[in-house]
Amino acid sequence: MIRISADHWLLALRTVLAVWLALFLSMRLDLYQPAWAILAVMIVTLQPVMFTGGTPPIGIIIGRSLARLFGTLFGAIVALVLIALFGQQPMLYLLFAGAWLAFCMYWVILEPDEYIGYVMMLSGYTSTLVSLTAIGTGIEDIWSVAQGRFSETALGIGCGLLMHVVIAPRYGSHALPSALSQFLSRAATETLATLAEPRARDDRDAQLKTLFQHYQQFETLRGLTRLETRRLSHFIPALDRFASDGLALITAVRELETALDYLRDCEDGERWLAELSRQAQPLLTAIEAEPEGKPTERLLLADFEWDEATVEPRTRTRAELVRQRLGEVLGLLQHGRRLRNALNDPTSSKVKTLPRERRSRAAHNEHFVARFNAFRVFIAFELLGQVWVHSGWHSGYLAMMLLGVFIMLFAKAPNPAAIVNQFLWGSIAAVILGGVLLFLVLPVINGFPLLAIAIGIPVAIGTLMTPHPRWSLMGMAGAITMMTLLNLHSTYTFSPSSYINGGLASIIGTIAAMITYSLFRQRSPGERIETLMAAYWRGLSRLLREKSLPNRARLESRLYDRLGRLVALGGSDRSVSEAIDLHALALCVWRIRRLREALGPHRAEIEAWLGDIGTRVVSRRHHDPAVWHELADEAIAWVERLYHETRLPIASIGEIAMLGHLMREAPGVVLEARADEEHDASRATTGDTRHAG
Repeated sequence: MIRISADHWLLALRTVLAVWLALFLSMRLDLYQPAWAILAVMIVTLQPVMFTGGTPPIGIIIGRSLARLFGTLFGAIVALVLIALFGQQPMLYLLFAGAWLAFCMYWVILEPDEYIGYVMMLSGYTSTLVSLTAIGTGIEDIWSVAQGRFSETALGIGCGLLMHVVIAPRYGSHALPSALSQFLSRAATETLATLAEPRARDDRDAQLKTLFQHYQQFETLRGLTRLETRRLSHFIPALDRFASDGLALITAVRELETALDYLRDCEDGERWLAELSRQAQPLLTAIEAEPEGKPTERLLLADFEWDEATVEPRTRTRAELVRQRLGEVLGLLQHGRRLRNALNDPTSSKVKTLPRERRSRAAHNEHFVARFNAFRVFIAFELLGQVWVHSGWHSGYLAMMLLGVFIMLFAKAPNPAAIVNQFLWGSIAAVILGGVLLFLVLPVINGFPLLAIAIGIPVAIGTLMTPHPRWSLMGMAGAITMMTLLNLHSTYTFSPSSYINGGLASIIGTIAAMITYSLFRQRSPGERIETLMAAYWRGLSRLLREKSLPNRARLESRLYDRLGRLVALGGSDRSVSEAIDLHALALCVWRIRRLREALGPHRAEIEAWLGDIGTRVVSRRHHDPAVWHELADEAIAWVERLYHETRLPIASIGEIAMLGHLMREAPGVVLEARADEEHDASRATTGDTRHAG
């Protein structure tokens, strides 16, 4: 039995009131199609509910509303152009409308910004909705259709947004300070545990994954700040900056763990580690207990005071490496603490001391996935269009409209065919219940109050189903399909044949989308991880070989974007750990390249050695441990050679030593093997299917 919480009842109340207001205004103003206003209310309100499981933060509603408004505007303009150029030429219309859908799909898959991607998604299927509606009802009305679609969508957005603002609004940005505190406290805890004693690899990998999850929560809430409140608007540059620094903090903690392992291997390593711990522990303990506390002056770890005649070069190098990594962690934690403390008092003069510039960001783009989805939507649209044109079925344009909507909406889902299948059952139920409402209920009611009650009941039922994962898609599909099929003009028209044709077209369009997803299957998670691994190796090879040095913030953000995709594809804890090791390896190479001027007469030779590693990384598919151990031995040989170069800074030698230590861990080997296993399993399954056929 479904348990309905108070939040879900409140969500249903907002949705029903917004639908009533949109219906009343659209009918009062005699707009083209009142159902479009209702659809705008329900999609803007219910689609985020499918992901949040309850009332979404107002920032998500605002972001989706603005994106839907602009997407609808751009889509309506494209529809006007399509009809103006190809309204009398069906084949050319299908070709160019399908090409626009494919272009929008390609952009949606590659666009890292959620709201820009949503704009392009709306632009894609709104152009087909408007143009196909004009073709089905008369292309001479294209301007009325386009204007009606935009105005009624804007009306529905306004009504939905108004109810979410007026009735118990939920502000996600209010939880932003708490999320930042949790992230900083967890990072301090992890650093203290790392300094205290060596830990098993699995334990620290699990803790690091938890730290990454806290960062993702902070990043999600940060995106709501610019939409929900003006109180924190002047913090946006500092929050954007710390979004990059947060990634650097995670990497720094991971690198500190590796450097500590390296130092503990020395006979007197604990002595120098104790000296660093004594300096850092008070600050780390304070940040762990009170991350929002008053920030102090930046802690700079003191230089070691050692007798170079009695302390081995190996120990000096490793201790200095730990000091640098620990100093980086402390600096980033103190930056976060200053930001967190300033959030408590937005009017304080301390806000002016926060960083104002935003670091550049970069994302990992899956071009093959984008091309495949663009091809899929183009082929499906063209084939169903041919059936529509050559069959002469008047209501076929409705099937094409739903095909375009569903393929655009669910392209990023792991199993879109299953999602559309649930939509199919929701649509079938909506056709049946809509028929009862249209032909048995509406003819016997009179006046707006009774009409509002008749419409509000199915809207409330669909809204109450949406927060539950098992029924969410059926509830949303049923409510949307019913509103599409009902004749909600100011004058009631009894037309069973038209309704049946429209209902069949809705079901056929949904089935066509499901068949498309079943026939044109996306790459399996194993194959996508395999492609992801290839991107890791190519990026590492370029970093080792190219003369120009990339921006560190862009490098880090691209690496962590790949990590996020790996987690989304179901990567194991071990795979995530190895991906982080690859990040650390890439950043270690970046530091060596940055310090190349300090290598003196050895610069050309070391850069040639790094370039050779880059060539070997991409020259072979499998990077087994033996290869990495061989490269690690070469790095240690370089370190032993450079120990006796008194003019070289310890930092340069330490980075090469760290590189050798990271390569000995054979980063990415298990991750690559897992991708190969999943790829082989996928190919075997495909082969069995073909053999059975």
